[in-house]
Amino acid sequence: MPPVISVVGKPDCGKTTLLERLIPELNRRGYRVGTIKHHVHRFEMDVPGKDTWRHKQAGARIVALSSPTGLGIVRDVEEDCSIEELVGRYFFDVDLVLTEGYKRAALPKIEVYRHRLHAEPLPADETWIAVVSDCPTPRNLPHFTPKDHEGLASFLIDRFILPATTPEITLLVNGRRIPLNGFVQAFLRQAVTGMITSLKGCEHPREISLHLHNEPRTRAD
Repeated sequence: MPPVISVVGKPDCGKTTLLERLIPELNRRGYRVGTIKHHVHRFEMDVPGKDTWRHKQAGARIVALSSPTGLGIVRDVEEDCSIEELVGRYFFDVDLVLTEGYKRAALPKIEVYRHRLHAEPLPADETWIAVVSDCPTPRNLPHFTPKDHEGLASFLIDRFILPATTPEITLLVNGRRIPLNGFVQAFLRQAVTGMITSLKGCEHPREISLHLHNEPRTRAD
């Protein structure tokens, strides 16, 4: 899976503004970025009165809006999806995932802090990797100003994107290894990882082995 970095901070500290600057900079350097916004309240994304909203209000558990330029899906869930499940299912073809929120998750975190709005930053732990603030902080961490999105992008590339080598997919058909291009590897990784992570006890797969037999085995007498 791609590396996942969480951008955290107190309300109105500038998390979204930072992402609005950081994402285009990473795109400019050729990297694909995905984002996840964590919301602890009731989910409501569709526009009241629109067709898809009416479908959902009528009782549909899954509603999809498909167009030539994008795909949006709203579905009911029984509980908050884990980061591993979300990334494994939907973020297979990006180089980095940036989340806004997840202060309590065991993810590497960048804190955005504005001393004009808050007297103190958040209580930090070992998952903190950097601070973005308009003033020096006492923490012994890499520090970036809110406008230094280029420096922060370089930090993330060097520390997380470049070291994250793409896991290899090996396909054997009748004992012969079949070479796979990037598209097929990405497709297989998404499909298999997405299904596996949805199974109980398989939420954190590091290596997956799948043996498929297309012919029934005969039982010896």
